[in-house]
Amino acid sequence: MRPLHTVVAWAVCLFGTYCLAEPAFAADTRDDRVTVLEQKLDRSLKLIEQLTDRVKELEAQRAATAAAAQTAQPPAAVVAEPSPQTQQRLDSVEQQVTQLADAAASRGGGGAGVPLHGFFDVGIGNHTANNPDLKGANMGGLDIFLNPQLGEHTRSLFELTFEVNDHGSVQPDLERAQLGYQFSDAATIWIGRFHTPFGYYNTAFHHGQQIATSLRRPRFILFEDQGGVMPNHTVGAWLTGADRLPDGKLTYDFFVGNGQTISSGSIDMRSGGVDSGGAIYGGNLGYVFGETLNGLKIGVSGFRSRITDDQLAGRITRVDNVGVYFAYDTDRFEHIGEFYRFNDTDLIIRGPAHRSSAGFLQLAWRLPIATPYVRYERAELDQSDQFFALQNQGMSYYRAALGLRFDLDPKSALKLELGRTKDTDRVIEQWTDAMLDYAIRF
Repeated sequence: MRPLHTVVAWAVCLFGTYCLAEPAFAADTRDDRVTVLEQKLDRSLKLIEQLTDRVKELEAQRAATAAAAQTAQPPAAVVAEPSPQTQQRLDSVEQQVTQLADAAASRGGGGAGVPLHGFFDVGIGNHTANNPDLKGANMGGLDIFLNPQLGEHTRSLFELTFEVNDHGSVQPDLERAQLGYQFSDAATIWIGRFHTPFGYYNTAFHHGQQIATSLRRPRFILFEDQGGVMPNHTVGAWLTGADRLPDGKLTYDFFVGNGQTISSGSIDMRSGGVDSGGAIYGGNLGYVFGETLNGLKIGVSGFRSRITDDQLAGRITRVDNVGVYFAYDTDRFEHIGEFYRFNDTDLIIRGPAHRSSAGFLQLAWRLPIATPYVRYERAELDQSDQFFALQNQGMSYYRAALGLRFDLDPKSALKLELGRTKDTDRVIEQWTDAMLDYAIRF
């Protein structure tokens, strides 16, 4: 059996190592987490030193006491041994500490390679989450998430998904692939393919369904290959960071990248480069409240993009978008609201601007046994605007949904949702959804 001070030191080391080794599942890098983790490491090291000194002191006292006892007592007197049950528990604790320490060490890097994490979900319903023409059991997506730590300042993030299309075929898609450099806690620059930082939802919730409260994303900000009408991904450069204020924190994002094109009825972010058109650029400013309204974030975002289409060479639409949002996220609530205005111009015809709008409000309550939520979303999209008219799902609609999320354990969730959707132009139709989804992360 190992000495007591060794077991205690291993246990404390394990605690500090685990705090540092836990992988980030959030879509974006939380710069201030680095400082917190460093503080945890410093506290752990100090605690190790204190405990080691204390254990040595206690062992010295015990040795002195044992020597005195041997001198004062008859030789036949011996110190009682621990009972078999007590010894068994001590051996079990030491074994568990050893196993956890070995596991933490293997996860910590070195020669163990890059930790692999991912998400997966399956569902069933009278309609699928994103296609009302399909029903029954369906697979969502297998999302492989990698976040290798390359150095003190170098950052990286990769997200590879395997999704089932409307024809039942599996298609791989490299959703995010970005390399970054962190200058300080207040500034990190990313280069590659990333989630366009407009609003709140698009960067807070990535492709893994388990992390989102609701069963599905709002329809107008679905990912491009699922029918969304917003440029959710950008290939280019992105500067992001935060600055602490006396009672809160100011967050910022500025980005520039390839202008998108509309291909086969959906937005293509042109990951391989552009041959015509222009660029997309924009920004996002947010304020996170401190003690006054802890958990509340408000912000404004905007972008401009020159978007071409594959049906008429040379046609370019300038898309101007401005949005406002809020998110109130606490142990008891998760309330999110976003609203966007479009002001699009056909740069070839030079006609009047086309104005459209879209938004949603989602309210969720975190109860001990489940998280119920309600959401209302609406989009009024000008059908004379080529940006929307050329997209398969670029039509006006409204949807009301009621859902319930059960966290079966920290890494799996069962979600139920009832929804009523109505398309209000191009095609007038409505339907009711009843769906169940089982999502995990690993």
